[in-house]
Parts: sequence; C-alpha cells; structure tokens
Amino acid sequence: ARSMGKRRKPDAQTLLETRADAGAIVGALLRSASAKRKGSSIKALTLAASVKHKKATHAVVMETIKHVRAMKSLFRSIGGDLAAVMGADEGAGGDGLTAAEWRARGDGFVYAYELLFGASRQLTNWRGRDGGDILTPEHVDALTRALEKAMSKAKVTTAAAFAERFSPDNGGTVRYSRTARVNTLKISVNDALDAFREEGYECAVDGLIDTLLVFPAGTDLHAHALVKDGRVVLQGRASCLPAAALNPEKGWVCIDGCAAPGNKTTQLAAMVGKEGGVYAFDADAQRLKRLKENARTTGSDAIIRAKCQDFLTVDPEAETYASVRALLLDPSCSGSGTEVNRGDIMLRHALGDTGDGDDDDDDLDDERIDKLAAFQKSAVRHAFGFPEVERISYSTCSVHTKENEEVVRDVMDAAKRHGFRLAHALPKWHRRGIPIDGLSHAEAKCLIRADPIDDDMEGFFVAIFERDVERTKSKGVGLKPANPNKAATATANTKKRHAKDMDAVQPTYTPPTSSNAAKKKKSKSSKPTPLFR
Repeated sequence: ARSMGKRRKPDAQTLLETRADAGAIVGALLRSASAKRKGSSIKALTLAASVKHKKATHAVVMETIKHVRAMKSLFRSIGGDLAAVMGADEGAGGDGLTAAEWRARGDGFVYAYELLFGASRQLTNWRGRDGGDILTPEHVDALTRALEKAMSKAKVTTAAAFAERFSPDNGGTVRYSRTARVNTLKISVNDALDAFREEGYECAVDGLIDTLLVFPAGTDLHAHALVKDGRVVLQGRASCLPAAALNPEKGWVCIDGCAAPGNKTTQLAAMVGKEGGVYAFDADAQRLKRLKENARTTGSDAIIRAKCQDFLTVDPEAETYASVRALLLDPSCSGSGTEVNRGDIMLRHALGDTGDGDDDDDDLDDERIDKLAAFQKSAVRHAFGFPEVERISYSTCSVHTKENEEVVRDVMDAAKRHGFRLAHALPKWHRRGIPIDGLSHAEAKCLIRADPIDDDMEGFFVAIFERDVERTKSKGVGLKPANPNKAATATANTKKRHAKDMDAVQPTYTPPTSSNAAKKKKSKSSKPTPLFR
C-alpha cells in the first residue's frame, strides 16, 4: 500500500476558509433535512466553485454529520438558549428560520465538532459567518464540561468512544471502492495501471469494465497528475455502466441526450475514438459549461459537440443526425440509488427522523416520481425516432421500479413499432431487473440493476434497446461516418474561415476522391470549433 508520508498541517487561513465553507454546507444540509426534501449531495456541494479547499471541506462536513447526534445530546443536556438555537429542544424544528439562521446553525455544529471531536487548532480565531459568534465562550465552557460529564456517565475514556454510542446501525455512509476510468484517448490501461503501481498505489482492473481501475475505499486521487491532465477520470463504477452496456463501435456517431456534467459523454468519446463523434445535449448552460471543460481536459473536444438544447426538442429527422447509430439517455431521476450517501438523508437518519408514517411526504415523493417517470418515458420514446440508431441505453441512479422496469414496460409498444427489442445488457453482471406485470421474466433478465449496499457502487439501472440494421432507414447502406466537429468545421470553411485554421489536420474517414478532394481538405482541422473556445 502506498505510504502517504508526513502531511503538512494546514495553515490558519486554510483552516478558517475550510470551516467557513463546511458551516455553509452543513447549514444547507440541515435545511434540506428539516424540510424533508432531497437537497444537493455532499459531493455536489463540496465540488462547488466557491469552495476553496474541497477535500478538506468534504472531510469536515462528513465528520460533522457523523457526530450530529452526539452533539445534540450535549446541547440538550445543557439546555437554555444553546439548545434552542441549535435546534436540540424536544420537538424543535426549523420552521421559519432564515437562510442566515440555517447558516449560523451549520457554523455552530462545525464549531462544536471541531471543539469536542476534531482538531481544535486555531478554533478561537473562527467566529462563524460575519463574526456571528453563535457559540459564545460560555457555550464553549459548557460543552466541554458536558462532554466530560457524559463520558464519565457512559464509562468511556475518549470522546471518540462516546460519539460511537450514537452511530447509526449501518455505521453511517457506505464506503465504496475508489474507481477511476482510464481515458484511452490519452493513455493505455496498462500504462496507467503501471504508473499507479509504481507509485505504490494498490489497484487493479475492474472485472466488468476493462477501462476502469479499482482502488481501496478512501484512496485520494484528486490531485494526482494523471487525473489533473485528463489521462484518468474519477468516475464511479455505476456511472460507467450505461456507456459500457451501449458499447458503440469505433467510428460510430452517438448522442448523449442528457449529457452534463459529461463523464459518460467523455467515456463515449473514448469508445468511438477520433474517427467517431458525440452530440451532447443539455438544457442547462452552466452544466454544459462544465461538460466543455471536461471535454477539453480529456482531449475529447474534437469528438464531442455540445449543444445547449432540451433533447426533446431535437429533430430526429434532421440531416445533422443522419449518421447517429447509438444513443445514451441518463435523464433526471429521483436519485434514490445515491441516498445512502446523500447529506440530507444522512442527517435525517442521524437525527432519528426517517419520515416513517408521514403520509403527506410519501404523497409528495410519489407525485414527484410520477412526474419524473413521465419525462423519462417521453425521452425514450423520442429516442426511438432517430432513423439510423441501432442501440439505445436508458439508465437511472434510482432504485424505484416506477422509474426503471415500469418505464421499460410502458415504452415497449413504441419500441416494437420502430423495430427495437430489449438486448441482454452486460451478460457477465449478476444482478438483473425485476419482473413486474407486463414485463416478463425473460425481459427482466435483459435489464441490469446495481444494489447500493451489496454491489460496491451506487444504486443504478440500465436497459438496452437494439434493432437490426435492416430496420434502420438506410439499412446500413451508404451511411457515412461524420465527426460532429469536423462537419461543423466543413460548414464554417465554406464561409471562408481563416487559412491558419488549416495548419493541423486529422485523418479523414475515407480517402477523398478527385471530385471532392478540395472540399475534404478544407474540412480537416484539429482545432475545436468556436463552441469550445
């Protein structure tokens, strides 16, 4: 195993910034947990551009959440204004709290965690948001005395042992193996594997996805050179399943219908190679911006053409998409497969609030899932309309049959009208779909599921629809390959683009004939289109 060596302690400014960001995130998670709605995940919140020290902030947030129940017991034992402000009074909730008050409560929990269970270095210099001082010196003294008294009563000698008494039965979050996808546009799997092992990392190639490396849980690769320059992409195993199951051939043109932030998109790009192409659609401009950045980092910006557009508004009959042969759909879903590691869900369980018996909340969840399932069915039916598509992947990070098997069942009539049938996705994978009314055992066996507890990955679902090439519009005859960016460059060149754009050329798909040689020559350019500048 790799020896990490002696780590340098963070300086005072780093500690202050980390705690401030952690306080804001814990406050946001507390607010979501109180409202019993699914907020952003801890990962999404700590990866925000405004968070300066992402790894350290993530660690403080996770540890604070793990200690929430222990801290609330101490707040409650002290009582008075501290218990009220921190929401520790019996029956206390968060109704009517402003965003600033939630933020202050988040600061308070982070401060208490660092004081009682964490590294209290430089803690007296941190005053919370805008110097709010939610925990006064009197509170600090009271908390210290309360912990000592509670430890004595529990007959334990360390703060960690006291906190352990409040741990959830499942030990908190589920720790999955760290996985990293090798970007074969830049490096081979063997070379990446050798590079990590030479540095002392313990890793191996995944048994299901041959471009995925698996490391022990907790391995930190964020700052590794191979990750920073895009030769390796930090991507969860579950996230790799849809493209692996779709399995487009080299040189194919694909669509990623709900693409941002782009891990699956860049995975597709690596699979189809520089001779192929990927059209990537997302209606969110900010998320699409991140996709373009990922494309540049991975060297796939000459393969991917990103468009800020709702997939449902894309015209399947447009000439632009006449060469598209594979389509990946990973639409918005409930995210229920990720809930074991969602910050708001963790907090609800940590606070002893699982929402059991709350019919109003159940009704709201059901209504939300119904709306999501309706959108998911619309997206899949729309995908069937692309005339040259031979394979379609539909996936969710949900464990609900309503978003998975029921969606498949309800679109099968449309699938059959267009010549599609269910394919047996990733035959080596052991966990298959669930038979339901209208979906036979044989059909369910074509589907794959991942269990968030037993399968060392988040909960996931994938279905593959395929049809024979004879059922496509061209029947596979005369279908020309078309890299989206090369096609765009060719169009731009007809409008007399600058000659300097022609300096670097990439291989074309077929040797140009004498009649079109000049035109083909103009379409060669390794530079990204203006969309990526």
